[in-house]
Amino acid sequence: MSDSTFLNRARQWGDKLYLAGLGAYSKAGENTEALYARWVETGGDAYGEEAEGKSRLLLAGRGLVEDTRTLLSEAPRKRHALYEECVETGKQVRGEDAEDSNEFILAGAGAVASVRERGRRLFDGWVSAGEQLSAGKQQDA
Repeated sequence: MSDSTFLNRARQWGDKLYLAGLGAYSKAGENTEALYARWVETGGDAYGEEAEGKSRLLLAGRGLVEDTRTLLSEAPRKRHALYEECVETGKQVRGEDAEDSNEFILAGAGAVASVRERGRRLFDGWVSAGEQLSAGKQQDA
């Protein structure tokens, strides 16, 4: 690989990383606002009639507690479903060798493949959001 090819690829990856960072920052802001609003609503529901006059911060705190309780109660079921999903993905990854493979090996292979794919989709989503933000800033200029 020539020096100029290497530099061009490095520049392209640098640009992608910048856009991914920009997109991740943007998505984090959007998700934070939505999460806060959901917690305020959940906290208001939990307090019921007593919610009147309470601060949004207090309601959000109560909503966080309620959401955490729900997550903890659902964790065993979700953990089992995730394990089964990883085993199935592992079977796809291993193909013909899946029949001779230990279930834990299949789950591990499936977990690696799933994390790799989800990471790629997340990164691509951040790059896309970063490109949209960057294009919007260029139009505003």
